[in-house]
Formats: sequence, structure tokens, C-alpha cells
Amino acid sequence: MVVKDASFEQEPGSGVRQADVPAVVPRVLSEVRRADERLVSLVQERPVATLCAVAAVGYLIGRVVTRLG
Repeated sequence: MVVKDASFEQEPGSGVRQADVPAVVPRVLSEVRRADERLVSLVQERPVATLCAVAAVGYLIGRVVTRLG
């Protein structure tokens, strides 16, 4: 559905009007692609360090989840 009239009200607390959302999507996709490229290059450059960091984060998340449950 395409909205041609941008005279509707903002949703409370959103900060972005619904008519502005299509303009933001390409920028968000570009940022996600750039972050993905950086992540891939980091893993290729330092695979052992990345594996250790991921294991540490997984361990911490596991500890937090077991404390909550």
C-alpha cells in the first residue's frame, strides 16, 4: 500500500513518520551490507580470536539465562 498523503499523525514514541520509512530502508540495507562485509573480513583475518570471542559471549549469555530461569 502506497501512502500519497503524508498528513497523518506520528505514532507516539516512534520518532519517524510512516511516510518516511520507505526513504530509510535503502540506507538501512546499505549499513547492514557494510556491517556484514566488515564481519566477514574480521572472521577471515582473525578466525581463532573470533571463535574465542563468540565462545565467551555464548558462555556469558548461558550464565545469564541460567540465572534468570
